[in-house]
This record gives sequence, structure tokens and C-alpha cells, in this order.
Amino acid sequence: MASEFGAILKDWRKTRRFSQLDLSLEAEMSARHLSFLESGRANPSREMVLRLSEALQLPRPAANQALNAAGFAPVYPSLSDDAPELAPVHQAISAMLDHHDPFPGYAIDRHWNVVNSNQGAQMLLALASPGGPANLIDILINSAGLDLIVNWDEVAVLSLSRLRTEILELGGDEHLSALAGRLASHERVRKVDMASVNLNQAVIPTIFQVGENRLSLFSVIAQFGSVLDIRAGETRIELMFPMDEATVQFFAR
Repeated sequence: MASEFGAILKDWRKTRRFSQLDLSLEAEMSARHLSFLESGRANPSREMVLRLSEALQLPRPAANQALNAAGFAPVYPSLSDDAPELAPVHQAISAMLDHHDPFPGYAIDRHWNVVNSNQGAQMLLALASPGGPANLIDILINSAGLDLIVNWDEVAVLSLSRLRTEILELGGDEHLSALAGRLASHERVRKVDMASVNLNQAVIPTIFQVGENRLSLFSVIAQFGSVLDIRAGETRIELMFPMDEATVQFFAR
């Protein structure tokens, strides 16, 4: 009978579309031993769980779950936001956002909730959702009826593609799936002809119309590579850069 660890291992192997042979080669182990682990005929060592987690590129919460199922303590912490150990991380995020002003910059968590932002971003977020949600997908959906985002259809389709990729990488996420479902079911998204979306571009910007000003911005997304805390490690910092001189001058004013 398959163990809890064996079931987790098999599910993630299928999610990553690995055969047993593929995964055994990636993890540098025998396919026979992998088969025994999945069936519950063998129990993994802590080192083997970590090796398989790396080979499968498991998200940190899933790696902790696999360790727990195999009878080992989790290796990745999940600290509270006000934990002293995370103070340097929060300071780094604030410094990046502050230095990026006057151009928009914000930090989002795994579920696209805005957890920090600079003045440039706060101005755009207030225009898109005054007093409304602080979730980027909700803000995007709410702005569909406004004239704020000129290429809303293009931005929505690309955001949906990014959401689906993240869901696949995470092996599923109910909250992200709900957001993706809401966006995919939006009338404007359902009417988008993908053939009309020009993907043959070096950069695909988000184009805002603010009064008489047409602002063209593209994003750079940064993530911490050495932060092991689960939530802090999933935080992404998105910095928006101007595509033209008119946009530079608008934010400079």
C-alpha cells in the first residue's frame, strides 16, 4: 500500500510530467528505488526527500509537506511578518521601491496582493481602484470598465497566462485558480481573439491613459533567491519602467 509520501511523490511526478525513469535520472537514483518509494515498499531518507524535492522543483510548502509525510521536520520556516529575522528583507523591499520613485513599483505576495508600494504605484493604483481591493487581478478586473488601461485586453490575456503558469508551477493553488477563473470568465477576455495579440514584440508594455497623458510602462520582476522563509521568499517586487520620453517626463513632474 502506498505511503503518504509515496502518494505525494507520485502526484508531483505526474504534475511535472516525468516518467519514473525521467525522475530517477534527474535525482541520480535508480528507477527501481523510486518505484519502491512510490509504492511504499521503501522509506526515504531525509536527504532523499530533499533531493527529490529539488529534482521536482517543489515549492517550499510542498517540500515541507513531503518531509512531514516521510517523518521529518520541515526545513523551510514560515515566520510572521513582524519577525525580527525578516526585518532586513522588508528593508530591502522598501529600499528598492523608494529608489525606483517616481516610477511605479510595488511588492506582491503569492496571491497577487499588494503588500508594499511606492508613490508612483500608489497614484496608478488609486486611479484604477480608488478605495478598492489591493489585489492586482481584482484591480485589473475592476478597471475593465474604465478608460485607464488602453490595451486592457492584451494586459488581461497576458496576466491570465502568467497566472496559469504560476498555478502549474505550484502544482495547484485554490486562491490563484479562483482569480484565474474570474479573469478568464470576464466578457472582454472571452471575446479576445488571440490572433490579434501581437506577441512578436521585444517588450509588451502596459499603456495607461491619465487625462491627456498616454503612459507606456514595462515591468521587471525581482524575487529573493536566498530567503528561505516561505512567505517572504514568494514575495515579488515589480518595477515599472518608462518606454518613452513622454512617460519619463510625466512621472518627473
